[in-house]
Amino acid sequence: MAQKKEDEIMAEYLLKGGKMLEKTCKTCGCPMFEYKGKTFCVVCSEREQETIGTNKQKIDIKTHSSSKASVPSTIDTVTLAEELTATINELCTRIRNEDDPERCLKLMDSVKIGSEALQILHQL
Repeated sequence: MAQKKEDEIMAEYLLKGGKMLEKTCKTCGCPMFEYKGKTFCVVCSEREQETIGTNKQKIDIKTHSSSKASVPSTIDTVTLAEELTATINELCTRIRNEDDPERCLKLMDSVKIGSEALQILHQL
């Protein structure tokens, strides 16, 4: 499943009654939100939930592959490569528009890691 875009995630929380704050997340650079009395980064929180869901699916594939006929047992490398490329491109756009050198460096590190993962993927 395709990962939600940052603006889609933030829009969902605004519709749920969340309040966008002036502070930004130190990890991803997105605005922080206040929701249900808690202040947090909705983008990082959503990404964490997506990762947990993906890891759970991988565990299901390994432990129950014979009983889960609808779950593929192989990785769709083409789709994964497309998603990774789109993410790298999005990060590059954010780098071009970033004024904070520290955030720019973090984004550049993310591009490097993504590029290395893409290279490994192409070797499969």
